Amino acid sequence: MTSATGISDRRPDAGFTLVELMVAIVIIGIAAAAIVLTLPGNGDDVRRSAVRLAAHASAARDAAILSGRPVLFTPGAQGWQAGTAPPMRLPAGQSLSAEPAGPIIFDPTGLASPARLVVRQGDASASVRISAAGAIDAR
Repeated sequence: MTSATGISDRRPDAGFTLVELMVAIVIIGIAAAAIVLTLPGNGDDVRRSAVRLAAHASAARDAAILSGRPVLFTPGAQGWQAGTAPPMRLPAGQSLSAEPAGPIIFDPTGLASPARLVVRQGDASASVRISAAGAIDAR
């Protein structure tokens, strides 16, 4: 029944319309996709380890230059060791290979024995190249 002011005393149906529900579902879907796309995958972990490896190799080269003595950088299957520093281990599930095998020697002038180091985890891999001139590049 309608009053004199035109206001109905009848209560509108409670609930949401189909359009409102569809809009809410689309918003939730977009938010979920954004979250999934920002999660790191194996490739990000491997890349991060390769960058860390390159930074330690650079520090070993710098230590050789500053000390005036050769510094050994020794890669192994589960990590590496730079000079007399404690060994660094890769995260679980990652492995390291070196071509050629054996330690890399940084001499006091910054030159190095060239090598290619590869960090692997499953199908993902990232490499660190050390040139004879002592340049270190993580890819």
